[in-house]
Amino acid sequence: MLRNAKRPLPPARPQGQPLTLAEYAISVDKTNRFAGVPDGGDSLAFGFFGEIGSLLSALKKVHRDKRIETQTEVAAEEIGDALWYLVAVCRQRDVELESIGRSCFAFLHKRLSGIDHHGDGQFAFNFRQVDGLIDAHESDREGQRMQLLGELARKSGEVVGHDAAYQLSLGQLTAAELLGQLFAMLALVAGSFRLKLEDVARANMDKTHGRWPGDDRIYAEPFDTSFKPYEQLPRLLPIVFEERGSGKDTHVVQRLFEVNIGDRLTDNSTEPDDYRFHDVFHLAYIAHLGWSPVIRALLKYKRKSDSAIDQNQDGARAMIIEEGIATWVFGHAKRRDFYADVELGKLEYGILKQVRDMVEGYEVEACPMWQWEAAILDGFRVFRELRKPENRGGTVIADMIAHTLTFVAPEVPRRLRDA
Repeated sequence: MLRNAKRPLPPARPQGQPLTLAEYAISVDKTNRFAGVPDGGDSLAFGFFGEIGSLLSALKKVHRDKRIETQTEVAAEEIGDALWYLVAVCRQRDVELESIGRSCFAFLHKRLSGIDHHGDGQFAFNFRQVDGLIDAHESDREGQRMQLLGELARKSGEVVGHDAAYQLSLGQLTAAELLGQLFAMLALVAGSFRLKLEDVARANMDKTHGRWPGDDRIYAEPFDTSFKPYEQLPRLLPIVFEERGSGKDTHVVQRLFEVNIGDRLTDNSTEPDDYRFHDVFHLAYIAHLGWSPVIRALLKYKRKSDSAIDQNQDGARAMIIEEGIATWVFGHAKRRDFYADVELGKLEYGILKQVRDMVEGYEVEACPMWQWEAAILDGFRVFRELRKPENRGGTVIADMIAHTLTFVAPEVPRRLRDA
């Protein structure tokens, strides 16, 4: 599902109100892209099973490749993803959250103290109760890690194809018992890494909200708001893309208010692929991210009044990063019809993860993944318009206030311009 190997370790959080399972389930409901989809339940079950496999695989790679991030950091991310799928399965199968909580506590009490526990009355099951119960029974949790991971892997397979009536006929676990025990196993595995499941859950909520914010799509102020107007990116930027020449001499020139800007652009490829129009992606970054070191340098809007910002955020390295993102994403999109059929919210997470990793340490790192997705998909929407045979150019208007990218077709079609 979701991964970010760079910064997955949940930060220490102030002890406010405990996070309840009901509150976490609401967050899962808001970000569940499988709800109402045919065979969505099967996808969720297989997704949970797959996340457990991803946890084991990621831990192996950290050890094998001697990567910078620790096993604890990787585990925090993967356990959070598995937890999301597990709760989504609970919701899809209409299993009461209270039943999950009771099953989880009964399993943990029996396992940790050898005492059967049957709670009475209703209670709001929360993550801190689980973490506290595990902490109260000190043991060599790290030494038990491999055993716990193996047990979690075996038990997770029971989620796939679990049929309540069939299981009961065999005298096996009910859905609530099985899911509650899996919840407990995730908590025990988290404990083996000295992680609090509540912190893991909260970090996962932040992550999924950053990817699928629902109606909470709120843009922050542009990064250059505090600078003088002459060091701010234009809030409305209309750029004309015009294709000229023919054959090997075909190139694109760009104009701003009838003034040519930048160099002539070609595909720089043995096979024509219209990369000559790729500056539209930089305009999309301006519209949706309020960021483009490339355009700053091109139009001479670098923030010279602050030498650190000028050198680090607007300098050559930042421009190389931006061009690298545009080129790398273009290569991926080229093999997928330039994202013609990709809807908002469905761009591959791996693409967004890689982009976020590439901008680590730069101001645009503050932009959540949904903004990057909007910038990428909107950029390719307009790119597809620019490259149409009847257009071969046009005007692109980047609006930093409305966060839109508008395409205006050329007044004179290409076939008439070439006549």
